[in-house]
Amino acid sequence: MANVFKNIRACIANRQYQKVVAFAVAGMVVGALSSLGILFLLKESPQQAPTSEVPSATTSVAFSRSAPTRISIPKIEVEATFEKPLGLKEDKTIEVPDSYTQVGWYKNGPTPGEVGAAVVLGHVDSYKGPAVFWPLRKLEAGDEIEITREDGSVAVFTVDSLARYSQDDFPTELVYGSTDTPTLRLVTCTGTYDKGEEKYSHNLVVYASLKQ
Repeated sequence: MANVFKNIRACIANRQYQKVVAFAVAGMVVGALSSLGILFLLKESPQQAPTSEVPSATTSVAFSRSAPTRISIPKIEVEATFEKPLGLKEDKTIEVPDSYTQVGWYKNGPTPGEVGAAVVLGHVDSYKGPAVFWPLRKLEAGDEIEITREDGSVAVFTVDSLARYSQDDFPTELVYGSTDTPTLRLVTCTGTYDKGEEKYSHNLVVYASLKQ
């Protein structure tokens, strides 16, 4: 998977970008737009890397398939709707949300609440300032994430951990690979913004599990 990425673009942005380090921000971001820094080159639907998670009671309470409509993260006061589901472009890179105030769900994977790793992408900033996932770095283990679904059900997830990965060495299988229990990954950009290349140096991933 070492060369699984190419032409990765940044989350948005420029103004006089200063270093924006994971979990700590230096300065507001304003300027020209570029696409989300998570255009991972996926040749197939990334449901092929089972983890060591052990099926438990969580599996028995997994939801059936139903697309997400709203995300709520009380700890960081995030309330947002989902735009159209995200797929793959012709070059096999993931589509990114058009909106900076909405999030997008990767439709080739599970819906939030189903068994497997559901992936939700959001921008960190825009030419107007912070975007929907700007405060994501403030999450901690134990915080809750609520996903409302088309069928009216609400899947509640508990944050397990946060991780920062270089865009040049993103662990695609770890983030998108299959799991034996219902899990959620929230993905955005972080690190240092390169104005010339219009990209961030890293991605921030929030790992969460369905609450029993």
